[in-house]
Amino acid sequence: MSDQTNLTNFSGDKKVWPVYLTIRNLPSPRRHSPESIAVLLLALLPIPPKLSKSSKADQRERIINADTLQDVFELIFAPLQGVAHSGVPIDCANSKVRHCFPILSAWIADHMENVALHWLKSNACPECEVPTHELGTNAKNYRTRDYARYQRNKPEIQNAGLESDDDNVMCDNLRIGQNIFHRLDRVSASDLYKPDMLHTIYLGPFKHMIDWIEGFLKKHWRLQAFDDVWKALSPYAGFLVPKKAYREVTQWQGKEGRNLGRCILGVLAVALRQPGGAQAIPFKRALGCFRALVHCNMMAQYRSHTPDTRAYMEDYLDHFHRMKDILMEFRGTKRTQARVDKKRKEIRRQGALIREPVAPSQQRLICDDDRDEENELRMDIIDGETHFNFIKMHLLSYFCDQIPQFGNIPMYSTEIGELAHKMQIKDGWRQSDKNDAARQIMHSYSRQHAIQMRLLNLESLQDRGADISAGMLQHLDWTTSTV
Repeated sequence: MSDQTNLTNFSGDKKVWPVYLTIRNLPSPRRHSPESIAVLLLALLPIPPKLSKSSKADQRERIINADTLQDVFELIFAPLQGVAHSGVPIDCANSKVRHCFPILSAWIADHMENVALHWLKSNACPECEVPTHELGTNAKNYRTRDYARYQRNKPEIQNAGLESDDDNVMCDNLRIGQNIFHRLDRVSASDLYKPDMLHTIYLGPFKHMIDWIEGFLKKHWRLQAFDDVWKALSPYAGFLVPKKAYREVTQWQGKEGRNLGRCILGVLAVALRQPGGAQAIPFKRALGCFRALVHCNMMAQYRSHTPDTRAYMEDYLDHFHRMKDILMEFRGTKRTQARVDKKRKEIRRQGALIREPVAPSQQRLICDDDRDEENELRMDIIDGETHFNFIKMHLLSYFCDQIPQFGNIPMYSTEIGELAHKMQIKDGWRQSDKNDAARQIMHSYSRQHAIQMRLLNLESLQDRGADISAGMLQHLDWTTSTV
């Protein structure tokens, strides 16, 4: 598990790139608890500088950075290479020793971290070779990525002299470099990716949904009604009452996204009640689209699943993809909107020239025709330039497939890393003198971890009847909090 994080909040540009280690056969609540020491800080990776130019010198620098990162990861993974074949005796929780074969089974990271380590482009899927123009579909019949084949064909990829369609897809999605996990024994690099609730849903479709809802409500003159219902929500357990109007919230993160998922359907249903004659079908389709996405998110949070719950998730996701076209016009980029505005000004300028010599009664008819032409032109431009082909829309399709093989989805949430950042990285940074901070962070964490392990051992011995004074435990506990 890895995740870059900032050490400074308001000034400076201090970042670290920590790598954490945990074991898979732990219950999710225990792994997510910082006091359980279930997530261990393993290393702090070097962060290469950003290179904005495409000169030969910058290209050489990128290759050097990639080779350096590869060497660092080979050093980190070296202990796993031998034991993956020969095994190693491990003390288990029931006081027995078993011969185990530890391997890397998952890499928990956000999408940008995954593509950086797999050496893919930002719009590429780390698990399959889906083309970019099909990311917005729910199709799953794409070939699994074979990183060994990419490495064999590396010279052809660099020269971009490929002819077959499959190789063209492969070349379009790859960067020059080597997959970090390619040489690990008994590990399939394409299986290391795991779906993540925080970045794939809350900071993905949910974050886009905020703009879609606002655009839809503006079009149908329901935004004020939505704000009124939004601000009138009552508090209940696990729900934070919004303090601002919906359109006044400028920053939506994971906590706000979870809060949104708990109330958005009720608020939207009240805001869209009593539709006009032409609004009934759009309102029904929009509610069905948002309902399917929210229900899929809710079922993905289940700690255990049956074939029926997985089928429900699939149905909700399919229903969302069938209904999402109602929101297509609100997916336009700033460039698309600029083109629409330019064409609208041209139509109005031409209409103004035509209206001068005609009677006032005819001018109203011409204005109505111009308005219809503007709407038709706007929809033509939107249909030609807008789409749902962004990577997080495609990553939703892996939620159901991962459950039978790897367990529930919250088990692999990147929120684990966010908790680890606070206790294992940022506390050490604040206690350091900011000079050679990486060594001081690692040293501070090592001392804390050693004392915490000692404290857990003494508590275990005390539970078994050993004579250990309470003062010693209190002293170790105080020492841990002040290290």
